[in-house]
Amino acid sequence: MLFMVGIESPADETQAFGIVIPVFEKLGYGCFSAADCQEEILFKAKEAILLMAEEVINDGHLVDSLNEGYRDYQALHPKFDQWMALEVPLEALKAKQKRLNITLSESQIVRIDSFVAFHREFKDRSDFLAKAADKLMNSADSVRSCSKVGD
Repeated sequence: MLFMVGIESPADETQAFGIVIPVFEKLGYGCFSAADCQEEILFKAKEAILLMAEEVINDGHLVDSLNEGYRDYQALHPKFDQWMALEVPLEALKAKQKRLNITLSESQIVRIDSFVAFHREFKDRSDFLAKAADKLMNSADSVRSCSKVGD
């Protein structure tokens, strides 16, 4: 699916590039992100689109309603001085839960199950593993460094 992505250039080197994906606004969502350097813009925009599309699906909306193709949002978002069209496949998000075969030691499984039994915010072992993976991936993204343009 094609998404229009607005990019707000930083005023100085202490600010990040602002990112907006306006199509989500028609469903009542705001979809924003930021990138510390130009090399991160596509990754951060795609990540924001995938996370928001997942939220839209979980709330019962059809992602096909976001399929507007190319559209000019400049008048609605004048602070965003650059615009690009980004193709992001959402077919995988439309699918329901998928069974996965992984290998863990018995002691690790027992530790995970004990943790889940004590921490009620996790529905089950799979929920724990999914949230742990998301947390690790999100923390890795925030630590990743960028080289400055021209380095």
